[in-house]
Amino acid sequence: MIVPSVATLEAVVVRTVEGAAELAVIDTRSGVPARFLHRRRATIVPLAGDSRIDGTLLAVPGDGGQVRSDLLHFLQAVVPLAPRAKPQRRDAARIDLVRPVAMIPDGFRVGWLNGYTRNVSAGGVLVAGADALAEGDKLRVRFELDDEDDLVDLLARVVRADDTWGLRGLRLEGVSDAERERIVKFVFARQRYALAMLRSRTA
Repeated sequence: MIVPSVATLEAVVVRTVEGAAELAVIDTRSGVPARFLHRRRATIVPLAGDSRIDGTLLAVPGDGGQVRSDLLHFLQAVVPLAPRAKPQRRDAARIDLVRPVAMIPDGFRVGWLNGYTRNVSAGGVLVAGADALAEGDKLRVRFELDDEDDLVDLLARVVRADDTWGLRGLRLEGVSDAERERIVKFVFARQRYALAMLRSRTA
């Protein structure tokens, strides 16, 4: 298992579901704490064969709120991460962000839907509380980034509906260059802050 710029680890697949796997780490000589690998991109390279699978690692909570050092979860990427012919688009960077969001479906004459954002990028938003919306529906979304003066107010379209978890994936539409850059800067600033906090805990 290769974690670019961080470590190379040996692991065994314990169990799998579609698009994900649980990995037992069998080589801990890298000295990198499992919590530092949380949300890191990684590539699984089987010992036999030439295939490789790209995705994201997630730390596994243990007893007492501690992160387990012997297990990791791996979520397969929808689009392979490597080989990467082009740099990742800046507007594709995504962060977890929980904020109240008002959603006004196209054609709604009275009221709106109240929900919460789950994650945000300059290209889209994952929201909860929009169960009434179906794929293809257009809507207007309003939510705060850092504070009430930093408001996102944009048009969007539902591109993914997950009824099991009550989530809707929204693609932002008609975003100006200035607005997109503002969201990108916010996302990158939050990523840098999270990384700095992670490093301070493992120092």
